[in-house]
Amino acid sequence: MSFADEMRTELARALKAQADVPIAEDKIPEFHPIQPADDVREMIAADGSYSFLLNLSSWWLAIVSVGLLKFGFDGAAYHLRKDRLEMDVIGVSTWDEDVTGQDELHRALYEFTEGTPTDQRHREMVNEYRRLLEGKYAIEFATDERDCIVAVDGALQEFPKSFEFMDKLAKMCEERGHVLVGISKDSNLHGFGHPLTDEEFLRRCEPLVGNGPAFVKAPAAVHTAHRGLLYGDIYYAKFHAQAPKWFRVDIGTHRKNPGQVFSQLAPYCRFLTSVGYPMPLLEAHRMAVTVRQMRAMHLELVIREARRMGMDIRQVLDGLTAMEGRRAGAFHEYLDRVSRGLR
Repeated sequence: MSFADEMRTELARALKAQADVPIAEDKIPEFHPIQPADDVREMIAADGSYSFLLNLSSWWLAIVSVGLLKFGFDGAAYHLRKDRLEMDVIGVSTWDEDVTGQDELHRALYEFTEGTPTDQRHREMVNEYRRLLEGKYAIEFATDERDCIVAVDGALQEFPKSFEFMDKLAKMCEERGHVLVGISKDSNLHGFGHPLTDEEFLRRCEPLVGNGPAFVKAPAAVHTAHRGLLYGDIYYAKFHAQAPKWFRVDIGTHRKNPGQVFSQLAPYCRFLTSVGYPMPLLEAHRMAVTVRQMRAMHLELVIREARRMGMDIRQVLDGLTAMEGRRAGAFHEYLDRVSRGLR
């Protein structure tokens, strides 16, 4: 069998698995239509990003940024009320003896990510730190506001309980009358008990129940598929008739009125650049990823400080990393450059 024949065979198998999986009528969840609100609350959005800078053996240096914005909507246009960008630096180690000498936060990150493959653990630790910072700065940003929507990226999930950042965020939102939601960019769960992921499953169900904006309560299986503590109720929502995607939405406050929550979110999802996704979260993401756009400046600072401290400059240069933590000085990187004819 030729390479082309093998590709056709495997592609046909994959397409058949997608197209031929039936959805029984009694398995279609209850779809609730979303009616955008006329009187819309202001929205506070928080999103974060990170970039690795240096790897020395089992130790990684990373910079984490969090973008925070507040927008209003008057029925015709979005208006930026205020914004803030925070940047923090963290060093994490995946070696047990190093971690024992670090503070409580670093030890908690290490313990919470136990079981993660060694080559992925540093990313998991920094990603959890990013989520902690998003919650921390969202609390600071929204404390002086009242009756807003507070939207954070990802699940409303606590990592080590000793820090309780999500619990503090939820309590602050309750006290200030805020609607608290967590909106995940992607979800690969199979909570509806189907071979298709939940997003694909709902997209397949759409033609059977109408294609307008709607929300669906997630099955109990989705709520239990988490490490750590989960705050709020989980839903899936399509916020615009032309939206190409369903998003997972965790509702942390006003949980008795999910329809009202979604009606408040929908007006912020008309932005044509990302139709169906809240525009303030898009802008918060754009602000946060500037940490990656400024890598050259941060790497220059690392090199300058390392030289000032008397470190071996060759070791430092070899330890510089890609954004996700892969070492620039790794041998496979050298082979890749040779293979591309870059000598």
